[in-house]
Amino acid sequence: MTAKVKEQKKGRIAAEINKKKKELSRLANSLFNPVGKNPYYLNRGSSSIAIKNMAELRDNLEMFTRDEALWLASWIEYLGDEETAARIRERPDKFAEIITGRHEELQEFLSVKARK
Repeated sequence: MTAKVKEQKKGRIAAEINKKKKELSRLANSLFNPVGKNPYYLNRGSSSIAIKNMAELRDNLEMFTRDEALWLASWIEYLGDEETAARIRERPDKFAEIITGRHEELQEFLSVKARK
């Protein structure tokens, strides 16, 4: 393999990595700062809690039951994360672990503006 071919390959790989980072950043912002999206309303007796984003969801996971996992999957899909929604639908018994893991994974891709 010539040096030119190696450089072209490195360039393609770098472009793919940058594309993936942009996609993850866009996804992170849609989950952590969902502009124009409705919150998830968690009804408990006579009270209701509005979960507005992924951070609030993660902070309130202990309030959710396994039976609510499929509703959560639909809301997460509505926010733009089809991959996480599919994983929750496949393993509703692991929804809390899936959400916590996705939260940690995407947090580093948040724009500085969305973190504030």
